[in-house]
Amino acid sequence: MRVRRDVSSIPFRSASETWQCIIDLITGDGSVDADQLTAAAGVMGSILTDEHPSVRPIVVEGVGPQLRVYCRYGLKAISEGGAVDALTWNPTAGNWTLHVPCDDENRSWVTAALKASPRIHAFDVAAEYDKDDEALAPHDPGAAIVIDWNVKGRD
Repeated sequence: MRVRRDVSSIPFRSASETWQCIIDLITGDGSVDADQLTAAAGVMGSILTDEHPSVRPIVVEGVGPQLRVYCRYGLKAISEGGAVDALTWNPTAGNWTLHVPCDDENRSWVTAALKASPRIHAFDVAAEYDKDDEALAPHDPGAAIVIDWNVKGRD
């Protein structure tokens, strides 16, 4: 199962305020290695400023369902405001990994900077869509649902 949350970012919140909002969303009592999230604040500020999480999510895999966090920017961020629905579980309460979108130009320094936070990994924001990994699928809020009626059912 996958759960989605949308967080309003620039200009509603600064990049650092957005990252703190995400930290507050994904941590709580019993979080493991939450200090890695705080240590990654500078790198995450750059990723958030580049607006990659508007098309590819920040993905948290750990306890409970996979969490996908998208960010809103510009007028949409302002009009949607700051409300973020709380989670009913703590995804960082056990073994967890956070995947963040990053452009190829900055990926080497982001990866190097995240060495101090081994639970956080960058993935290529422009990577080809892998049908087996929907976490990397581009987000298109205006996309229509397509049903292929010719697909055979599973036996």
